[in-house]
Amino acid sequence: MEDSIAMFPFSGTASQTVPLSREASYLVIFNDGATDLTVTAGYFTTIVRAGDGFDERVNPFTTLSIVATGAYHGYCRVMPGGGR
Repeated sequence: MEDSIAMFPFSGTASQTVPLSREASYLVIFNDGATDLTVTAGYFTTIVRAGDGFDERVNPFTTLSIVATGAYHGYCRVMPGGGR
């Protein structure tokens, strides 16, 4: 299996929806704030606690939603050639 490619960087201090023009399979996000984040990638939802990070492969997704009141940053990873 080929290594994944980092794409779609994002950051913010408020809630946002990140549009993806390509299907991603990995989510990397760091919570730089003092409050929890709720992150939804496709049908997968998780809470990232203040000061923590999340770096995992999840079911392929094309929508990313972040509910936040503090700072965060991250990116998605895709497989070369659109593979999962």
